[in-house]
Amino acid sequence: MDIALTGGNKDYSIIVAERDGQMVGYVCYGPTPMTEDTYDLYWIASAPEVRGQGVGAALVSGMEGDLRRRRARLIRVETSATEAYGPTRGFYASMKYGEEARIRDFYKVGDDLIILTKRL
Repeated sequence: MDIALTGGNKDYSIIVAERDGQMVGYVCYGPTPMTEDTYDLYWIASAPEVRGQGVGAALVSGMEGDLRRRRARLIRVETSATEAYGPTRGFYASMKYGEEARIRDFYKVGDDLIILTKRL
């Protein structure tokens, strides 16, 4: 987040969710190097006490709105295939991100890299 907040930064953008003056989540995204109008969603996080309350969906929707204004055409997300990331993949599926590619045993044997995308 420090880099995203640095003046002149062109690599990262952030949107922060606040509740009662406290940060309860954020999304960090930026242009994918060497592409035209493609962006990476790098990180999304929400405080445990607000999970399931729409904070993540609001952050992703806000990011998508910003990227539409920038005339983005594609958003890319990388995640793990392990069971622990099942809820994460379910969240992205609910936001209409679909599996575009899979690299088997990427992180380690039995842990595939899944690349999800959404066209705007």
